[in-house]
Amino acid sequence: MAAAVLAALSACNPTLASLSPSPVVSDVPSPTISPSPVRGPSVLPLVDLTPSLILEPPVLVPTPTPTLLSLPLPPEKLILEAPGPGSQLGTPIRVVGWGGPSYRDLVQLRLLGEDGRVLAQVRTYLLVPSGRSGRFVADLAFQLPTVAEAAILEASYDHPLTGRLDHLTTRRLVLLTSGRPLLQPSMTAAEKLTIFSPREDRVIQGDSILIQGAAWLDEDLPLLVELIDRQGNLLSSAEVVPAAPSPGQLGTFEVTLSYDVPLAQYGWIAVSERSLDPPTLLHYTSLRVYLEP
Repeated sequence: MAAAVLAALSACNPTLASLSPSPVVSDVPSPTISPSPVRGPSVLPLVDLTPSLILEPPVLVPTPTPTLLSLPLPPEKLILEAPGPGSQLGTPIRVVGWGGPSYRDLVQLRLLGEDGRVLAQVRTYLLVPSGRSGRFVADLAFQLPTVAEAAILEASYDHPLTGRLDHLTTRRLVLLTSGRPLLQPSMTAAEKLTIFSPREDRVIQGDSILIQGAAWLDEDLPLLVELIDRQGNLLSSAEVVPAAPSPGQLGTFEVTLSYDVPLAQYGWIAVSERSLDPPTLLHYTSLRVYLEP
């Protein structure tokens, strides 16, 4: 019906027919948008006029670095395998170690309190045929007036031929009367006190002897070096500080001791590491030499 009304109006007024919309056709093509290609960084060829890139080395500021020594140290002669250092233990303490050979195959064990008093001591035997090195096992029972106390476990043995002190080693522990124990592991290390020169049973002539060795110490105290005659009398002694990069590291030492003996005889060089708290020996090693006037 609307179409009929429009036709009637067009017939009555011709100008309305000219106002009706008509499609417009254009000959101009519409622009087409295409993505521009992505170009990478251009690489220019190297020519004689290309400036060179100069890299200056960084300025190194020298810093003092401690020199660590590397010496062929022998294995420890007397080893405490258990308990490990810093262990917290109640009574009794099971001590396991290795050492020898020793005088009559014996090993002495002592437990020292923080003031140096003897809390327990026992002698045990090496579990090997006589005259050999081997393992030892013993129990140390103790009593304390307090809940806990710092202590030192000491093990030593005498020379198999002379019966005088040959070697001693220690370990710091914490003793408990109550509480849960804590057993720390132990590692086998090299000898803490080593005498490089002179060698065992070396003949010493003249009135002096040059002693050279190496040590790594737990405390900042000098070593005590002694020369002892066949009867156990002190012939000469001196204190020496190992030349180590820092405390607790390996260092070397050298000292000359004079002596005077009326006749040729065997003597001993003894080197000791000491403690002030409590006052006791921490490590001891000795070596036999033959002294001539």
